[in-house]
Amino acid sequence: MGRVHDHEAEMRSGSPEADAREQGALSVRGVSKRFGAVTAVDEVSLELPAGVFFSLLGPSGCGKTTLLRMIAGLEQPDGGSILVDGQDITSQPPERRPFNMVFQRYALFPHLNVFDNVAFGLTTERSSRPPKGEVTRRVADMLRLVGLEGLEQRMPTQLSGGQAQRVSVARALIRQPRALLLDEPMAALDRNVRHQVREELLRIHAETGTTFLMVTHDQDEALSISQLVGLMNEGKLEQVADPETMYHRPATLFAARFVGAGCFVSGRVVGRTDGAPEVDVQGIRFAAADAGVAGGEEAQVLLRPQDLKLADPGSGRVQGSVETCTFFGAYYAITVRTPIALLRLHEPRAAHPGASVGVDWPATAGIAYPTSGGTAEPAAEDNVLGGE
Repeated sequence: MGRVHDHEAEMRSGSPEADAREQGALSVRGVSKRFGAVTAVDEVSLELPAGVFFSLLGPSGCGKTTLLRMIAGLEQPDGGSILVDGQDITSQPPERRPFNMVFQRYALFPHLNVFDNVAFGLTTERSSRPPKGEVTRRVADMLRLVGLEGLEQRMPTQLSGGQAQRVSVARALIRQPRALLLDEPMAALDRNVRHQVREELLRIHAETGTTFLMVTHDQDEALSISQLVGLMNEGKLEQVADPETMYHRPATLFAARFVGAGCFVSGRVVGRTDGAPEVDVQGIRFAAADAGVAGGEEAQVLLRPQDLKLADPGSGRVQGSVETCTFFGAYYAITVRTPIALLRLHEPRAAHPGASVGVDWPATAGIAYPTSGGTAEPAAEDNVLGGE
């Protein structure tokens, strides 16, 4: 499937569409927003290169949606500035900003068919309205991009949730915005449709080269489709990183608790092994990656399911009893109650609840964080167990 209006000669000659693929660099500089006594966004700074797929992740109430709305112009910041491609747009109204937004509930016009919903953005301003033939061509390009050719005459009530969301994306992209803002775009979709829409968004992003900025509370969603992820907590950015770094090397205890399945064990740093902190967890000693711990300090050690393996009773580092065993297709998510913690494992075979087992891990495993590094509520149960 070709890119929207993908005329190679135009691209080489420096057409507006070629230029658009180099636009969309977004700068958020010291932006704050308060609602009464509550600080929703606290001096957040963020630099996004043009063409990136960026996800803003965090729990409910962390300020991510407020930040998105300020970027869109739907809220005015109390301090700081917002720039696109070096131009300050902080005081510009939403309709003057070079962005379009996709909402959670699609916001399609119920009295317009698919064609007219997508074309709407081109026809609102009489002075800049393209000729009818160009409107028809651009709508066709957009419907081809989102895989909805042949559905031009359908009404919104005749569309599935995934189809309606793709119409919303096509309508937002038809004016070639420098950035597409997505507010929880898959929250209203069931699991299978969410996977399909994720794949569609990835493909559309690759074909258009538009900057995508998505807000989500779903870590699986953010990690699976983003090039960069920003994690927010209580109005501040905890970490901005690529998905692999965010998962394997979360920078703070909050990030470690929020992102990915895993469990924490309490221990003390008792030395160093090849530069890595050696921790003692109730007499069990092993090395862990260093996240800012000092010798003699109490630590919280994150152990991911892939760090741990089931062992025969009487062997392994710690003994326990299987508490739950849940099938996820590619693996079984197993929890084992042990004296040091409730441990979570991913195993290729089932284990029966109540069975006595050992749990083992290598000489170097996990990440050690200072106990004072902050806390977070556990992830939603499907994420804790390794779902999706």
